[in-house]
Amino acid sequence: ETLTAVASVVYPTEVSGVSGFVEGFLAGRLDGSAHAAGVRETVAELNHLANSWHGAPVADLDPADRDRLLREVGADTAEEDPRGTTAGRVRYYVVNELLLALYASPTGGELVGIENPQGHAGGAVSYQKGPR
Repeated sequence: ETLTAVASVVYPTEVSGVSGFVEGFLAGRLDGSAHAAGVRETVAELNHLANSWHGAPVADLDPADRDRLLREVGADTAEEDPRGTTAGRVRYYVVNELLLALYASPTGGELVGIENPQGHAGGAVSYQKGPR
């Protein structure tokens, strides 16, 4: 729920179906790994800050307040660091995780001119056509 709420702020406005997309991506990522634990811990920390600073969890904030929260945390300018400051962890485990999901997918890739991201089959036809 929190990652879907953040995605609605960090994804381009052209993206639709954000909730289903994020849930589908996370289904394969939130396993028992250390990375999944890092995502969960960072999301809990982000929700704690949202409650402390804005009186509600991230998902209950309006989009402008979500955007402001990410900026207040420093996630917009922080260097990604899974073991660093809150800003670095939010950048690594929340913002970058969501951007990876989007831009590594064919739909998200199209938004930035990558019509066939690595790992997605496109067939011989996609390699014979130039960029749109």
